[in-house]
Amino acid sequence: MSFKLKTILLFLAVSLIPYALTMFLVGNSFRQELSASAKQEMNTQLRISVERIDQHLQTLQNDMAFLAKSDIMNDLYTQDLDRRISNALLSKKTDLKLDGNFYLLDTNRITVASSDFNAIGKSISTKPFFSVPVFSTFSTQPIGSLIIVYRLENLSRFFSNTPQRHYYIRHANGEISLRPSIFDTSLQVIQALKSVPDLTIVLEEEKEFAYRLLYKYELWFSLFLLGGALFIAIAAYYIATYLIRPIITLSNTAKKITRTQDYTEQVAVNREDEIGQLSHAFNTMIGGMGRALGEITDLNREVEDTQREVVFTMGAIGESRSKETGNHVKRVAEYSKLLALYYGLDAEEAEMLKQASPMHDIGKVAIPDAVLNKPGRFDEEERRIMDTHAALGYEMLKYSNRTLLQAAAIVAHEHHEKWDGSGYPRKLKEEEIHIYGRITALADVFDALGSDRVYKCAWDDERIFTLFKEERGHHFDPRLVDIFFERLDEFLAIRETFKDIHES
Repeated sequence: MSFKLKTILLFLAVSLIPYALTMFLVGNSFRQELSASAKQEMNTQLRISVERIDQHLQTLQNDMAFLAKSDIMNDLYTQDLDRRISNALLSKKTDLKLDGNFYLLDTNRITVASSDFNAIGKSISTKPFFSVPVFSTFSTQPIGSLIIVYRLENLSRFFSNTPQRHYYIRHANGEISLRPSIFDTSLQVIQALKSVPDLTIVLEEEKEFAYRLLYKYELWFSLFLLGGALFIAIAAYYIATYLIRPIITLSNTAKKITRTQDYTEQVAVNREDEIGQLSHAFNTMIGGMGRALGEITDLNREVEDTQREVVFTMGAIGESRSKETGNHVKRVAEYSKLLALYYGLDAEEAEMLKQASPMHDIGKVAIPDAVLNKPGRFDEEERRIMDTHAALGYEMLKYSNRTLLQAAAIVAHEHHEKWDGSGYPRKLKEEEIHIYGRITALADVFDALGSDRVYKCAWDDERIFTLFKEERGHHFDPRLVDIFFERLDEFLAIRETFKDIHES
């Protein structure tokens, strides 16, 4: 008999019978108690909701009866051409915040007044929810009827729905209304409305949620079983030690290798069964892993270095198309890292932002040269084309699973968003804008304003500083502007280190 089969039979013999018996006796009792408790709580909640709905509908009936008896209804009898009745009905609809309309019908069932002015003069085919006769105060003869077409959505305000529990309406013909979703398994309680007996309110709760208190019971139940489990564990230890000792040796060796990364470790188990075969396979695998991991580490390092170089080069290509120097992306990268560190990002994330920020204008490679390098201001169409570069850059990068390129996609997409929500392409505002986008926006604008472009000359520092103070809380994150001025000397030092060298 194999080691595996011996161990399985041993643990089943010691633990399965008492465990199954205890679970059946105690667990069944808990479930019965829980089911009754859940039903009782649901019935209480449903009763409260139905009472509130009945009260609301009774109030609506009373209001209609009051309107039907009011003097204003004599306008129907006298065929007064002003819209006093319609205005009164509209006012009542507004006061009650109803989804639906009141209609005053003459004896020919033609609408003569309504909270929906477009319905005046038309017949109403929809079945009314409530109908009240209208009598003339002069002749006491019936002169029409006041009806309401009431949408059941009005009752939603009385339903406190959650993802695990919701109310809905069941009609006398079996039709269902206002049911948000269908649970795989559920508990239901129902109660008819007194004011509209054809409508039944159903409270439905997902069964798994309804039985959530079972987990509390199971905690105490687990403690009850702890004594038996402890006995099983002790017995199993002494009985199975001989059988599982090689497994423990293998486990300890694996843990040591994981901790020390020393793949020269070997384990010796001299047996002819599955454990001996496993030991031999383990030693072979560890030797191979040591060699493979060394190669993978070197390869990953090379891939990351190549990736950073490609990202920087692509960013420089994007800038060169708009006649800007490679030093622009270097400066923006250094500014971004400095802002990230002082903002509170850790060193690793700040370095990643430094590597990603050169890609902020990569979308410009898709902008036509006639627009990109146009001297002077853009017209409206040219500005629209130019503004697409943020979304274009995002589309180029968003499909990558590499962390660096994902960061670059965010930077490309959001570096023209503004703190006050007036930026583009998505008009994000405040902390809806990713911190990468907020940082790169400030770094890019600072460098762009201080550099010559085809459409402008460089600004002097005082003008730039004045703009930053004015745009604090508008274009830029206020905290980043404060960091910029607090560490101004460091930003100016970066600019000096990577300044553009113009050929004479």
